[in-house]
Amino acid sequence: MRAIQLWNILPEIMLIVEHPSRVLYQNRVGGVAARLEAMEGVLVPLDLGDAVAARIRNGPYAVGAQGITADVADIIDALLAPKIVATFLKVDRARLHESWDAWIYVTIDSPATTVEELYDGYFGPIYGFGATKGVLTWRNTPDHT
Repeated sequence: MRAIQLWNILPEIMLIVEHPSRVLYQNRVGGVAARLEAMEGVLVPLDLGDAVAARIRNGPYAVGAQGITADVADIIDALLAPKIVATFLKVDRARLHESWDAWIYVTIDSPATTVEELYDGYFGPIYGFGATKGVLTWRNTPDHT
């Protein structure tokens, strides 16, 4: 399997859509823990805007510890909901304990149709995957700078 290391190249928050692509995306996550996480899939840049991206990156994550709280998940969901490029994403509540700072598991509810059949109101960047899983990831900066 091929691998792409993201920790030095991520300019923004990215979505890895879990998918059998034979490409493994790896990132150092967890703040000072700098834990290596990986997912096979496809990488999608998300233009969330500077303010929203900064709020997600600088969330109240446990320092160097795995797991996020339901309150952190609520904050992320509220930040993503009004963004057209992210309305199809929600923090995966079943995987809160597996998430880290810079590695947040999400559920994806994208259209399962082709682009020609897209329904009105969906303007997200992906289609054809249907309901699936993924992860939001960004450059791990232990001091959040």
